[in-house]
This record gives sequence, C-alpha cells and structure tokens, in this order.
Amino acid sequence: MSNEFQEVVGRLSEREQEVLGHLAQGDTYAAIARRMNVSPHTVDTYLRRIRAKTGARSRVHLLLLALSADGPRVSTVDSGASPVEPLRSPGTADPCGCHPG
Repeated sequence: MSNEFQEVVGRLSEREQEVLGHLAQGDTYAAIARRMNVSPHTVDTYLRRIRAKTGARSRVHLLLLALSADGPRVSTVDSGASPVEPLRSPGTADPCGCHPG
C-alpha cells in the first residue's frame, strides 16, 4: 500500500476501518450493521465520517480506497466470504487515477 493510502487509512478509527472493510466485501448497510451490532444509521454516520476524513466523494471512491489498502480491516466475525485482495499491486498505477504514483 502506498504511503498516501497508509496515511489516509491511518486517520480512520478502528471502527471506521472495520466499516470500510465490510464495504469492500460488498456488504450492504444493513449487513454491516448486523455484523457490527449497530444500526444502519450508525453505519451511514461512519461512512460520512470516512468521506470527510478521506475526501472520498462517493461510495465507489470509498470502495477503491478500501480495495487499495492492504486489505479490508474487518472484525473477527467470520462472514464466510473469502478475503478481498487489494485492487492493485504495489508499484502499479492508482486505480481511481486521483492519487499520483
């Protein structure tokens, strides 16, 4: 993961990183809420905070950020899903084109 992505993800709280990881796995707000034992409104609040901290403009941008990280940070609850691989390999171009290499 690039230093820029490390810095961006490092600004997030552990719970925000967990939400981002669930998002990367394709979970809906309701599924994330169930897994984290919070309301869907709380999930929405976490995602708004993540957007504010990262400058992400959309859910797609959040997803690209999550997939570009070392892998999503999800809780120890086993979702039954296979691990999500990073979208790009180290040293390759930025997937969204918004961060210089």
